[in-house]
Amino acid sequence: MNLETAQSRDAKRLAMFVIVLAMLATLRVALSLVPVPLSVLPIASVLTTAFFVFVPIVALFRVAGNHWTAKSAAWLLAGGVAAHVGFYLIARFVLMDRGLGAAVSHAFAQTGLLIWCLGLGGLLATLIKEKNMMLPVAIFLAAFDIFLVLTPQGPTRQIMEQAPQVFESVAYNVPQVQVEATHAPVAAMAYIGPADFLFLGMFFIALYRYQMRVKPTFYWMVPTLIAYLLTVVVFGHLRIGGVSLAALPALVPIGGCVMLVNLREFDLSKDEKLSTALVALLAIGFIVWSVTR
Repeated sequence: MNLETAQSRDAKRLAMFVIVLAMLATLRVALSLVPVPLSVLPIASVLTTAFFVFVPIVALFRVAGNHWTAKSAAWLLAGGVAAHVGFYLIARFVLMDRGLGAAVSHAFAQTGLLIWCLGLGGLLATLIKEKNMMLPVAIFLAAFDIFLVLTPQGPTRQIMEQAPQVFESVAYNVPQVQVEATHAPVAAMAYIGPADFLFLGMFFIALYRYQMRVKPTFYWMVPTLIAYLLTVVVFGHLRIGGVSLAALPALVPIGGCVMLVNLREFDLSKDEKLSTALVALLAIGFIVWSVTR
């Protein structure tokens, strides 16, 4: 494939990514205008949850096949942050979260969020210099997310308990189906931290770069994350062993899918195996220490 053809392909994929996000934004606004009958609310909620998880993952998967450079990723990061912050401030402090204008602004803010997550994910992917690095990175991220979300010392858990509005302002939200038209931003049914999307993008980009098992990883990732979020939505009021199901570390299934599906792709030297095992032991030890404080 020559350079001109590759650039054209990349431009089309990126344009399609933006178009898909615009469609999601339009649907978010539509949910505030078109109520559903109370009788179909449960099934509509499940379908909405699956849709708003499935579509962004598909969009990230498709655009991850582009040729990524630090420069192209940085431009997306800057533009996404500007859109996310700008539209959020307009909706929150100019329109006071009231009316159709606020609903539109919040929808565009969510679009900006996914764009900067892709940009930052692409930037991080350029730092992965060889495919064997992905194994310890996946282990570390999964363990670190457990620390952030589930342990008493975790900053994410503390923010969600003490200042949930801070987390909600930077998180991707799955909109709640309405039984009455609101003409205003719809309430969120669930939240997904931006780290989940940015590292998902990072892994997809790295998998494409090193020609690993990208499609099988995608096929396992989608149903796993949808089931994970539905667990939060449906069983969020329950606790198992002291752990609330209202907030679960999504980097665990993300890292798990990447590792398990691509296990045969890794060819670690003896030193790399030892260092990976050390990372795993340190991560487990850190979680145990945090839980017991």
